Amino acid sequence: MKNTLARIVSAFGVVASFSALMTLIGIWFFRTQAVSPTFPYYYSLLAYVQDAAYALWGYFDGVHYLRLIENGYVDTGTQAFFPLYPTLVSFTSNLTGLNAYLSAVAFSIFALTLSLIFLWQLFPKAKYRNTFFLLLFPTSFFFLSVYTESLFLLLSLAFFLSLKKERYVVASLLAGLASATRLVGVFLGLVLVWHLLSRYKTSRLFYVLSLAILCLSGFIGYSYFLWSKFGDPLMFMHVQEMFGANRSGGELILLPQVLYRYAKMVLTVDPTTFLYQRIWLELIFFMGAAYAWFKNLKSNTLEINLYVISSLLLPTLTGTLSSIPRYILVLTPFLLPQTMKKTHFFLLLTFNFFLMLYLYSHFAHGTFVA
Repeated sequence: MKNTLARIVSAFGVVASFSALMTLIGIWFFRTQAVSPTFPYYYSLLAYVQDAAYALWGYFDGVHYLRLIENGYVDTGTQAFFPLYPTLVSFTSNLTGLNAYLSAVAFSIFALTLSLIFLWQLFPKAKYRNTFFLLLFPTSFFFLSVYTESLFLLLSLAFFLSLKKERYVVASLLAGLASATRLVGVFLGLVLVWHLLSRYKTSRLFYVLSLAILCLSGFIGYSYFLWSKFGDPLMFMHVQEMFGANRSGGELILLPQVLYRYAKMVLTVDPTTFLYQRIWLELIFFMGAAYAWFKNLKSNTLEINLYVISSLLLPTLTGTLSSIPRYILVLTPFLLPQTMKKTHFFLLLTFNFFLMLYLYSHFAHGTFVA
């Protein structure tokens, strides 16, 4: 009991310090340069707070989630966002009496706190190393934003901890919730099904099938909702083109084609623009994550390896690496090598920290980074 309480207090202290520091830095970034937002509903978002600087956690996709929390799936395009996160934030808002924006930020902080607790249980020998790597990752500021990052990280870590302890029903429930949070959540279910089939073969086929349905329940439920209300069970895919970033919503594009596109952009885009920097960032993040996955093949379990590579490849099927630096954020606990020289780790953290400050400054000024 004392150990559990100590972990909760420690995790909350770490997250509270991280939140306060990132908020102060973000406000300073906001006020040192004119903000030029590149996302819709910016000015309506500012109605939530008296000082516009405090609204930065609701930038970009955050405004779509805020509209979902308040209005539901009314606007065309909101179907791209899965329902669990806005539903939980809406519940938090009703419970606390806070507006949607403050409820969303509070919920993200709460989910991040629980994530650290599960992270420490899943990787007890490297908990401090993993914590620093996670919170100083170049896109870690999204953990505090009105995004699904904190919630999905919590569900994925809790899933793998349950899988490790062979609590398969709990793992199935967590996978089901993850599949109602983001599309990549379905891979947790597929990982669990593969694990059970390799363990039980066909001796408990009904048991495995039952858990498989539970694993995909969130995705199935959301697809049924889209079919019943809009006549398109895959509408979350078909509206992707509305958000730009050269995403394809109607056809699947293979990785070699994506890499070819990026090679052409490297040669044709103006090198003095931030878009050119983003192209390189997306390429480097993707290649770096793929390399880290390959290096960890032997040290990670097969289940983790399958989950990571599937999560990396899925976004590329839309024809772009856009947002890959953010998508990789929830995979970071599984990408850091279990053994690493202290000097190399310190250099990696230092590089990550300064890159995070650079990306965060652009984010605070209303420029899309991931």
